[in-house]
Amino acid sequence: MEIMKEKTIKPARQWSENIKRRHSLEAEFYSELRCWVQHAILEAEKRGNFEKKDQLLSLLREL
Repeated sequence: MEIMKEKTIKPARQWSENIKRRHSLEAEFYSELRCWVQHAILEAEKRGNFEKKDQLLSLLREL
């Protein structure tokens, strides 16, 4: 009985750790993407491309 409990707990623990790791990577990815979009917005504004700026602002809101 003890062996069965240990076997069922281990996969659940691995699943939980995988979920945490994936969320951590996603958070890092989205923060880097958000930073890139903000930089692109500033570049579009500096170049006077307001259509591109509006598109990027819309994308930033979706993130």
